[in-house]
Amino acid sequence: MKQRNLFQSLGFDEKTERVYKTLLSLANAPAFRIAKESGLKRTSVYHTLENLISMGLVSSHISHGVTRYAAENPQKIKAFFEQKMLLAERILPELEQEMTKSRARVSMRLLEGKDALKSISEEALATKEKIIYSIGSSKKLIEFLGGTYGYGERRRKRGIHARSLRSYEDEPITNPRLHQMRVLPKDFLFPGYVLIFDKTVALMFFEGNGYGCVITSTTFSKMMRSFFEVIWSMSTQPSTT
Repeated sequence: MKQRNLFQSLGFDEKTERVYKTLLSLANAPAFRIAKESGLKRTSVYHTLENLISMGLVSSHISHGVTRYAAENPQKIKAFFEQKMLLAERILPELEQEMTKSRARVSMRLLEGKDALKSISEEALATKEKIIYSIGSSKKLIEFLGGTYGYGERRRKRGIHARSLRSYEDEPITNPRLHQMRVLPKDFLFPGYVLIFDKTVALMFFEGNGYGCVITSTTFSKMMRSFFEVIWSMSTQPSTT
């Protein structure tokens, strides 16, 4: 690799390299002389000199009313990056902590098999917000899982509200306490089941032995609740006859 490329790989642009190397050859000089020798405009030289001074690679002093500049020993380049490394080591723990928090806020896991689908229904009963949203055919879910196993009764005992968007083929709810239900439009194809509770969204599908995924995300949960409310407004009250 050429020396110029090595210098620029450290993050120095071409102007910075030219000004610094010019100063190394001149020992010390005013800005107009640096501009002349480097072939750069004086305005660019002033700006570059300010950056080099802030990095500790150039110093300045006034002689006979004229500001003169001098390049510091090239070893200062190493010292500059060592200081950056120390700062990076100080900030790393904070950044890693933020990353850990972010990962804790967002997670995804896969579900495989009927037992796994049933377990996420049980997980929903531990909701802290005391409300569960569902979309899909309750009839198909019950048939697929092999029975109701007292889910609704246990939900009511825990004081958990339910809001359900069900297929038009589903039976009306047998116990309306803590339960609101609406019927999805007939042309709304939804070959699966969705549970939304707290920050969690569970997507379940009844193909084969059953599969799905559980996503824990504040953003995704809010998005799916908005999705739920839009469909709710398009859906109808269940028939009482």
